Amino acid sequence: RLRKDRLARARMMMEKHDLGALVCFVGENVRYITSVFQGNWKNIDANTRSMTRVSVSFTCNDTVLCDIHGHCTYPGTSHAVKAWGRCHPTDCYWGSRPATSLSGDWLKAVYNFGFKTSTVRLKTYEYYGKTYLRVYVNNDFTPSDGRADYTTDEWMLKY
Repeated sequence: RLRKDRLARARMMMEKHDLGALVCFVGENVRYITSVFQGNWKNIDANTRSMTRVSVSFTCNDTVLCDIHGHCTYPGTSHAVKAWGRCHPTDCYWGSRPATSLSGDWLKAVYNFGFKTSTVRLKTYEYYGKTYLRVYVNNDFTPSDGRADYTTDEWMLKY
């Protein structure tokens, strides 16, 4: 709802000032009319044994978004989540998955590894002037794997 309200306000101001297009270079301006989730996030616990970082991208169906290098995204409103988990010696890339919006301003992405399914839920929170990303992961193992299911609750900041 917040994104829709902000996008409607941006459109209203564009009409008021007779603008056919709007170019945003500053990250805060891009996030204002796209998504607060967008960006690269790193776990605030450097010693986590779970998810270490997340990258969230957003594509809007009626807006062409371009970065400062001229790479543009085109129609198809959606979020995509890339995730990395703790591995040794380097973190394991879980891959990129489409994310769906849930009630309460949560996003959900599902990773199926064969031996387990990890459901990743994301939500932003504002604390003392900083935006945190809460990453709640439910790990559901197959019966043949034999391991007990577990959940992790991680907090991240943009880097």
